[in-house]
Amino acid sequence: MKWGKEVLQRGIVSALAGAVLLPCLAAVLWIVVVFNTKYRTCVELKNGANLGYEAVFDLSRPYLKPIAVPRLDDGTPILRDRLWSIKITSTTIHGLSMAPSLDERGYRFAWRADIGLVLEADNPTVYERLVAEAGHANWDIEINNVGTQWLMNELAGRPDFKVGRCPTSLITW
Repeated sequence: MKWGKEVLQRGIVSALAGAVLLPCLAAVLWIVVVFNTKYRTCVELKNGANLGYEAVFDLSRPYLKPIAVPRLDDGTPILRDRLWSIKITSTTIHGLSMAPSLDERGYRFAWRADIGLVLEADNPTVYERLVAEAGHANWDIEINNVGTQWLMNELAGRPDFKVGRCPTSLITW
């Protein structure tokens, strides 16, 4: 009879473990599906880049939520930092990063498909030329200083911008 009690206890423990693990597994699967659907979207830009997320999961941020960044068509981020005061034209992306580099204020950057990324601190003449040649930025948006996430959401809601799924890495930190 002792052997029967042990088998019964193991069966109960296994059933309880299954009852706990199955909902946990379902919740994790749901999170992966939702994040995968939401954070692989991007907005194509006329300058050859797109606005999209750096990754599906960002292990360094609260709630694993990734940040929106300007990216190349293959999914490579042009910059991996949070951007503020991003300006986008038909040829150029320029603005200010919130990440400290040379000092605590962040850094200014410009990107154009034929030249690549230029930091103001590294090459001020080319940076100034790119910004001057860029022209009017951010279409008819009246707010002067916007972040990448806000701008991406704004452009995604406009009919003249193509929103699709883009290649995005699964995890970053």
